[in-house]
Amino acid sequence: MPYSFSKNNVLSLIFFALIALALGIGFNMWTTAKRKISLPSSGTRISKLQELPEFHLVDGSDHPFTNHSLKGHYNILFFGYTHCQGICPMTMTMLTQLYAQLKKDKLPLPQITFITLDPKRDKQQVVADYVKAFNTAFKGVTGPLMGIQQLSKQMGVVYIKAQQDNPKDNNYQIDHSGTLYLINPKGQLIAVFSPPHEKDAIVRDYKELLRA
Repeated sequence: MPYSFSKNNVLSLIFFALIALALGIGFNMWTTAKRKISLPSSGTRISKLQELPEFHLVDGSDHPFTNHSLKGHYNILFFGYTHCQGICPMTMTMLTQLYAQLKKDKLPLPQITFITLDPKRDKQQVVADYVKAFNTAFKGVTGPLMGIQQLSKQMGVVYIKAQQDNPKDNNYQIDHSGTLYLINPKGQLIAVFSPPHEKDAIVRDYKELLRA
C-alpha cells in the first residue's frame, strides 16, 4: 500500500532539509576560513621542503656565496640585473619598504639578496653598489654564467635575453619574472611570492610562516 505523506510529514522534511543545508553552508564557510588562515595570502607555500641544489657564487664583498650562506637566518632571494629599468627597481624599492616594516615590527630580519642574471655586465662592485643604493644591509651576488644559469634553472627562474640586431651591442635587455623566494634558516625554500607585490600582504604571510 503506497505511503501517503501528510502535511506534517512534508513540513518535517522541509524543516530537516533546511537544517542540513544550513549545516552544510556553515561547514563550508568554516573550512574556507581555515584554508585562508593556513595558506599565504600573496604567495605560495612550498609543502615539501627541500634544500637548494649546491651552488658556488660570490657576493659584492668578494665572499663566497653558497648553500651555507643561506643557513642560520631567513633569506629572500630576488633574481634580476642592474640595467633593468622596470621590475627590478620597483621590486627593490618594495623590498626596502618591506625590510623597514619587518624591522619596525621587531620580526627576525631576512637577508635580502639580489642575484644577477647578467654576470657579464654585473661584476662584484656593480652589484654591491646597486643593492646598497636601496639598503646597505642588502647583499648583491654574481658569479660565473654557468653557475647563475644552473641555480636559476633549478629554482624555476624564468628569464630570456632579448634578441639583438648587433650581437656586439652591450646595451641589451633581459626579460625576467619578479618572483621572490623565501628560504628558511635550514636553507630550504618554503615560499615564493609572484608579482604584483604588496608589502603588507607579504608581511602578513611572513608572520604566518614564522609561526608554521
